[in-house]
Amino acid sequence: MLPGFSSKNHQIGGGKKVKRSFHGHDDGDNEFNEILLQYNLERMNDQQHDFSHCDTHRDAYPFASSLSKNIDDDSLFYQGDGALSYSEEGEDQDQEQIEINICTYQINTSCYIPFIEYLMVLSDEKDGKKKVFEFPKIDYTLTKRKSAEKQVEEHILKTLIHDEDNANADVNGHVVKFRGIFKPKHNFSGEKKRSSVYFFFQKYFKKPKHPPQLTKRDRAWWVLPSEIANFKKVMYMDVDPNVNELFIRNPEIMHLYDCKGRLLETPTICYFGDEFQKIKYLAFFGLLKAPVKSSFGPFYVATNFLSSMKYACYTHNQQPFELYSGEKITSGEHGKYKEGGVLRMILFIGKMKVFLRDGEPDDSQISQELAKTDKTVEKFLPLRESNGNWTEEYDTAYKGLHFASINDDVVVNPVEWFFKDYSHSLVISYHNIDTTNIPDKFDVDYADYKLK
Repeated sequence: MLPGFSSKNHQIGGGKKVKRSFHGHDDGDNEFNEILLQYNLERMNDQQHDFSHCDTHRDAYPFASSLSKNIDDDSLFYQGDGALSYSEEGEDQDQEQIEINICTYQINTSCYIPFIEYLMVLSDEKDGKKKVFEFPKIDYTLTKRKSAEKQVEEHILKTLIHDEDNANADVNGHVVKFRGIFKPKHNFSGEKKRSSVYFFFQKYFKKPKHPPQLTKRDRAWWVLPSEIANFKKVMYMDVDPNVNELFIRNPEIMHLYDCKGRLLETPTICYFGDEFQKIKYLAFFGLLKAPVKSSFGPFYVATNFLSSMKYACYTHNQQPFELYSGEKITSGEHGKYKEGGVLRMILFIGKMKVFLRDGEPDDSQISQELAKTDKTVEKFLPLRESNGNWTEEYDTAYKGLHFASINDDVVVNPVEWFFKDYSHSLVISYHNIDTTNIPDKFDVDYADYKLK
């Protein structure tokens, strides 16, 4: 069973609206603890967990509470020995440039277990470098007239809130609070001595009415720890290596805890592809269960990004398809959709059973009957358990990417997670895939998929 809070969907802070504002560090962590207490009391009312022995003031995100809130601590901004050299604003002096990275996070409580997300922006493509997701940043010069906190706050007011509006149109009523400063032990190298520090802010979460549709024009996204640390990508777009290194060297940045001090599971990122109009429907109303004859029975299924493109851009049988009205939703002879779509989801894996190619073949009646007429099923029988017996002891079934040769053709068995409880997943965004320039027939080696 997965650790954590109730599967009921509530949000931190309740439904009362407050004006968007910034809170300094004078109030410490009291406000955060009060919100956490309210969150836990709501769970007690749900009677889903026993909180009788629960320390309700336990911090859900200890990393943020451990950060220094002393903006005047010069050691956070300087690498070498000696005193800081200040300049009057406007003076033309060769001052040390300090890179301030702005890490804004939120604790999303829409799912069975709370999880953390980070606001990242897609960089501009320049000097031949491709776009990457990075933390917003400013170059700060030490001056007498303007503090680092003031400069960061101005940048957030001018940029981050605008980015937030792009990432989620329903942002009114949220509060952003300064949580502290983190100085990593590793720094950027260059001709000049250069410091890099991270200012952490928390945006209190407000549950959206529906998942946002994000396009290639959206600059700001809420990104998961698994995308940053494990996959190093958001869909097909790279994550800044410096951010990846920060998370790998400091894993506590990714850790949330429940009120009893138990480490909460961090969800993985996964995808579900289909024709775009169907994807829009599923984004609002939820996934449908897989057919009874599917690999692991009539349960929910998701996959990785590249595997999802097979279903996001092409029909399942790779044949042309038209609606009952006569409208064609594919082009060409191999079932390429005119509009491809994909759901971007989180999944709490829980206890997982992994199926391997050299495992025992599935002896269920469904698989055995299918294998008589379908060579692909016959080749991949060890990667099936159609009767769903895995659900008796496991939350999730997983199989990796496999290939087989049938009649001189290469067939693909895609990556799949099957999960039995839909409350362990959540759609966090949906997308329209540009199918204009992709191959007319599905090609497993093709990977240059793009958003519209």
